[in-house]
Amino acid sequence: MSLLPLATRPTHKVVPLLRSELSRISHRRLLRVLTLLFLGGIILVSAISFVTHRSTAGSTPEELERNRAQQQQFYDACSANQKRHCGADPSTQPLERYDYGENKQYRAKEMLPAAVLGVSIAAAGIAFIVGASSGGAEWSSRSMTLQLLWEPRRLRLLITKWVGLIAVMTAVTIVALALAVGLSALTATVRGSWDQGKLPSEFGDQSLWPALAPLAGRGLVLVAIAATIGYAIAILVRNTGASLGVAFVYFAVFETAVGLALMKYGPEPYLFRSNTAAFMLPGGLDLPGRRLDAAQIDPYAGGYLTVDTVQVHVSNARALLTMLVYTALVAVPAAWSFTRRDVG
Repeated sequence: MSLLPLATRPTHKVVPLLRSELSRISHRRLLRVLTLLFLGGIILVSAISFVTHRSTAGSTPEELERNRAQQQQFYDACSANQKRHCGADPSTQPLERYDYGENKQYRAKEMLPAAVLGVSIAAAGIAFIVGASSGGAEWSSRSMTLQLLWEPRRLRLLITKWVGLIAVMTAVTIVALALAVGLSALTATVRGSWDQGKLPSEFGDQSLWPALAPLAGRGLVLVAIAATIGYAIAILVRNTGASLGVAFVYFAVFETAVGLALMKYGPEPYLFRSNTAAFMLPGGLDLPGRRLDAAQIDPYAGGYLTVDTVQVHVSNARALLTMLVYTALVAVPAAWSFTRRDVG
């Protein structure tokens, strides 16, 4: 059997390769287990919120009667001593006066942004684990070598794998956000209010839905960054456990040690975890910078507060740029290593 001339041989196209990668990642047991636990956790938290909140803003009539009865006992005991002033007789006062309960309504304007923020951060953690596991599993099973026999162009293969990972984690995050927002909206409709409360001050004068859309968008970007870093570390160290260990040492040990050791120089605006918070919060975040010398401290700064550090405002754009720099510091060496090192 003769070989086809080189000019007429079929070339590997990107779409089949990407489809294969999407299938591989979406069928991984770890991803499915984490996704089920993630969605189940959202449902559980939403159910607890539904049960613990109610449609009425104040106390129930039974609670009002119980509160007034307790005050009546105090009043009767006080009245036995003629020398003390006991105030008005509770039995003559309106029942609404004894509403001591907190507002247990599910306030959509306060709870929906918190739900989106919490789901985004949790999804980023899952994306990092899935990225690290996806990359590490290919090296431990030696499937990477087999894939290179089918697609020898390493950089193209690596980019396709990265796109597949981002696509799968983005889809998981969108489903989780839709579930969380949907259940929160249901709880607000049945057991709360859309008018009570107000958005956190960081959102300014925005209405609810225009404020949630950019927050969810930043959550998707954070998920993509987390998945990229996890996968890049796995490509470098070629082991899932080592990838997770590197991440733990960096975030739990290294950044904490740097923050404490270099506190005088204000490293907080440059740490990854600080920029993550500044990126997710609307409008960014004020972080403590370098410490001032004693001669520079104004004891009347702000009229009443002594400030001994320079406050640095980290906007969403600056935080994103910082995180992208950190991502590039890991992803570029990982890509270079994959294209140069032996895969055997």
